[in-house]
Amino acid sequence: MTLVQDIMTKSCYCMRREQTLAEILFEFDKRGISGGPVVDADGIVIGHLSRTGVSRHFAREGQINQDLTVGEVMETFAFQVYADDSVKSLLETMLASRIHRMIVSDEEGRPVGIVTSMDLMGLLYDRLNADGSDG
Repeated sequence: MTLVQDIMTKSCYCMRREQTLAEILFEFDKRGISGGPVVDADGIVIGHLSRTGVSRHFAREGQINQDLTVGEVMETFAFQVYADDSVKSLLETMLASRIHRMIVSDEEGRPVGIVTSMDLMGLLYDRLNADGSDG
């Protein structure tokens, strides 16, 4: 059985609610990512923010204001999984919820990694190569 810890990216960019959208959009571009967890001062996940969420906010408001803070735009819910969960259960949640990433948290709710749809495509690619299949 493949576990989340076998495919997760072991570090993830964490945002704080007081950061501006200009700051985090710059970080997204610099790091080549599209979202991640928002944490409190203790490093506990309190939500998430993605480019899609920013776009939805701007579409609702009708204007772009990059001085808004993460806390004003973030989703206050974040899908989380544990490193020792199965990839199958992670996939079931991601497919049912139509999401592109899940935060991997420890028992206290601190992020220890992230799994994205790109990580899952990497797993599929590796499996296809191991089978000698061309798809």
